[in-house]
Amino acid sequence: MTDVSRRNFVAVGAMLAGTVSAVGRGAQAAQGGNGFMAASSASGGPGGSRKSTGPGLQGIYAVCEVTGGGQKVYGIAVEYDSPIDPASLALDTYTASVFPAAQGYFPGMPETPDKNATTEAAQPRAVVAVYTNAAPALRADRQSVAGKYVVAEFQHAADLSLPTTDSDKVTLLQNKSVHTVGGAVYAASTTLWSNAGQRGNSVVIRGVDGWEQNHWWWDDTRSAWLEYSIYLPKSFLQPGGEKKAYPLLLAITHSGTSYDGTCAQTLTEQCIASIWSLPEEQDRHACVVITPRYERTTMNDYWEHTADVENTYKLVESLLKNTWNFGNPSLPDRADKRLKIDPQRVYCTGWSMGAMTSLWLMAKHPHTFAAGLIMAGQQRPSDVATLAHQNVLIITGTDDNKATPWNEKCVPVWQAAGAKVTRPAERLDPALIFPVDQQQKLTAQVNGYIGQGGNITFLTFQGVDHMASARKFFHIQAARDWLFKHVKA
Repeated sequence: MTDVSRRNFVAVGAMLAGTVSAVGRGAQAAQGGNGFMAASSASGGPGGSRKSTGPGLQGIYAVCEVTGGGQKVYGIAVEYDSPIDPASLALDTYTASVFPAAQGYFPGMPETPDKNATTEAAQPRAVVAVYTNAAPALRADRQSVAGKYVVAEFQHAADLSLPTTDSDKVTLLQNKSVHTVGGAVYAASTTLWSNAGQRGNSVVIRGVDGWEQNHWWWDDTRSAWLEYSIYLPKSFLQPGGEKKAYPLLLAITHSGTSYDGTCAQTLTEQCIASIWSLPEEQDRHACVVITPRYERTTMNDYWEHTADVENTYKLVESLLKNTWNFGNPSLPDRADKRLKIDPQRVYCTGWSMGAMTSLWLMAKHPHTFAAGLIMAGQQRPSDVATLAHQNVLIITGTDDNKATPWNEKCVPVWQAAGAKVTRPAERLDPALIFPVDQQQKLTAQVNGYIGQGGNITFLTFQGVDHMASARKFFHIQAARDWLFKHVKA
């Protein structure tokens, strides 16, 4: 797929309208239908309470996660009106099924159809764990805790780069009786439950439902604006959180999420932005994450760019002024809190067009970013000479016939300008990326090259083309950790 041009790499996101509801149908309802989407535990949202339909099963959620291969369904959360006794559950208590994505859907490709416009039948999915929870969410230990939700979890593929075949639609049958903690018995039923609803599918996406979508940076003097989504660390939302200064990460997606794309698409179509908000990632590196949604491709293969490139920097600049105020009275944990950003810990990352934009912003504003993680992006060498004195980690694939050769051309330019560049001859093995909990060998290799002291490190993986780089490289833990090690003087 190396012949896909960034100039024609655009997605008709209007076809992805179903994905909007995928980032919290319940959250959207909880906001009173005003179009502003933010995660919330208010009544009606995931973790809250549906309007009771009487004793027994109340409804179901598709429980998902966004990987390099797109949004995948990892289980179904079954909501009851009362806490459930886990002793009454078994792997065959439910029949769970997932509708495959519509024919022709492929995450990251232009003009992809709405994945929920499927005409295929639902396919049964084996349940490998069943447990109770206080929220409609997976548990890493797969152990029951007190709660009214039962989670029927599926097997996860070890290779997170495999493209998803899932839509957002799921169905469920309760085959056996289920007991509440209070002793009530909810008998088996032939009722087929679906997560589809009038306002979209009921979906919970781990690490994504915490994002707030549909924010705008604007400048009335220029009639300019830029739509973006923001992730706020959980500690900021707690009492006193506004007193802490947080790192800021700008994560820019690719031209496939431009044009008629949606904010939800930038978060769910690939993990470029959303991987940084996963709970385990925030535990390692708590930070504010922002990702813009562009109306058009911001930069093409002729190095031409739109005003949105500089508008993106203006968005970063506005956050650095520490005047960002949520000011939403319907969300008391955020209302009237001013967000503080640590100016010494501002980072950027992106893939393809997003990586090109990140390189440009670092080059034109060399005193802003502490470090940049560049995945399969490139720039004209003469335009990025100022990167010679910045911290940059570039990762490409040997089969990427744009990003790899253009960065090779940049190396001598950076060296001539005073950079210390680490560019090993070794080509790394992409098979070492997955499973992600077995990256010890890869981590040692990456850290070994980083440890050579270059302020610019340029690594390449054998046999990886442009599209595959998006699906694989953001899962490299050592690369993500590298970014946050840097503090600007």
